[in-house]
Amino acid sequence: MALDRKIFFRYMEEAVPVFRLYSWQAPSFTYGISQRPEKEIDLKLCNRDGIQIAQRITGGGVLFHNYEITYSLVCSKEDIEEDKKVFVSYRQVCAFLIYFYKSLGLNASFALEADDFKDKSLPHQLCSASHEKFDIVIGGRKIGGNAQKRSRQVIFQHGSIPISIDWEFLRRHVRCLPDNISSLATALTEELAVLPEKLVLEQKLINAFAYIYGVSFVEEKELLSLLPDKNFGVRDFARLNDF
Repeated sequence: MALDRKIFFRYMEEAVPVFRLYSWQAPSFTYGISQRPEKEIDLKLCNRDGIQIAQRITGGGVLFHNYEITYSLVCSKEDIEEDKKVFVSYRQVCAFLIYFYKSLGLNASFALEADDFKDKSLPHQLCSASHEKFDIVIGGRKIGGNAQKRSRQVIFQHGSIPISIDWEFLRRHVRCLPDNISSLATALTEELAVLPEKLVLEQKLINAFAYIYGVSFVEEKELLSLLPDKNFGVRDFARLNDF
């Protein structure tokens, strides 16, 4: 989360667009900038079980991170051809995610496109349990979560693509998990008969981003130098080359 913050503020100064993929060293929770984590998460139990907790620079609800692909993106509205007159176009920013899921043979769409969206739409302190307009759903169930921070014409977005979720493990550590969570949220292991290896999934995500926005990548090996403590377990990252 510290590195996500750094690449956002670096863009404000140097206009360096970045698409970053990363993993978590241990099961972790992140919470939105305006949340109080002790209301939603059992902090003592998390500490005992070695679960890390971090604040995001974005809003939204509590999100659990474990076996997943996590990404972050910082760029300008112009980079992704988002209309400057439109405050936020989630369709444009999240187009690569829809394409990624469809490349796996999954029928992904935005929640608002469902006929029963008004019946299912609901905010929730836990990200996985909320269904809002531009959440991505498969078969009526939300997959992953995405959150944004904006400043003038600058877009920062990060999000997760869950490969699998242990709901019982999660239930022990959060105070607000709905009893019907398995009918509200899903993960790739529940949607795919054959699950590709994680490296294959990550490459498909990179390919989806490159295809949708017409970019190529160059690895930025000095990215970790933005942090005073380099031991953050960052496994993969890329700097956009041809915006």
